[in-house]
Amino acid sequence: MGEATGADISAINVSLFGMSDTGRVRKNNEDNFVVCNLTTGEVGLTPSVRNHRLGPRGSLFLVADGMGGEASGEVASQICTVTVPKRLYDNLKSLGTVSETNFVLLLREAIEFANQIIYQKAQSDPAYRGMGTTTTAAVLFGPYLFVAQVGDSRAYLMRNREITQLTRDQTFLNYLREIGAELPPDPQKDSRRSILTQAVGTSETLDVKVTYTKVRQGDCVLLCSDGLYNMVELPDVLATLNTEEPLANKCKVLVEKANAKGGTDNITVIISEFSGQGLPPADPVASVEFREFSEEDFKPRT
Repeated sequence: MGEATGADISAINVSLFGMSDTGRVRKNNEDNFVVCNLTTGEVGLTPSVRNHRLGPRGSLFLVADGMGGEASGEVASQICTVTVPKRLYDNLKSLGTVSETNFVLLLREAIEFANQIIYQKAQSDPAYRGMGTTTTAAVLFGPYLFVAQVGDSRAYLMRNREITQLTRDQTFLNYLREIGAELPPDPQKDSRRSILTQAVGTSETLDVKVTYTKVRQGDCVLLCSDGLYNMVELPDVLATLNTEEPLANKCKVLVEKANAKGGTDNITVIISEFSGQGLPPADPVASVEFREFSEEDFKPRT
């Protein structure tokens, strides 16, 4: 059985909820999301998934924002949310003990596998030509939160009433920043602001970016599509997460806030909270430290 190594994962608890809404402008919802207990293979917002003890193969939370017009984007995001958890679960189940490095390799492979399925479907059927989807997948594997990203759906971690973005939008304007090119005077109003540099299913090859951090008791993770963060400012998101409301209510409030601001896009959110003695205790001065995944970070020290 594939399992995390070196962590008392039997004492880590996961609470979660997710919600997706068409918004007030779009005719159909091209967003999809999935949550999966990778130890049992159970998928969906059943009571046993919404509150569960972390198993040895971890837990997955994934948001996919499809694109391609008409029903194509919806097809791409649905393929992704069905394929990634099943592929990852099957591969973990077939192996023995899995290290953190092997786990990340399997996570990347699952997204690359979904990429191939979507790409081939788009190439073989003109009705789906050009379809693709963002994919932001967060996995709690022992005390580590690994976040794999393609596109511009986001992952945030809230700790000590502050929120930190764990992902970097893979957009054309961010690419210009990275190469030191001149930026438009007002990037927020530039028509190229939402152009993605890559998406799952739009080309044969894919560069899945993975970052990671160690979580603590009381940490909260938010995954969302751009239909939320383009509508609701981050302080307003943080204020909602900091309430004592149940997770389902927090998701509902965030969706309502996005719609109240215009709801110009589909809106998807997943909120996950972590607790239990298997994690380091909450620390009022502990900041969120995250970095790009490197195999060197997880090599045994001699």
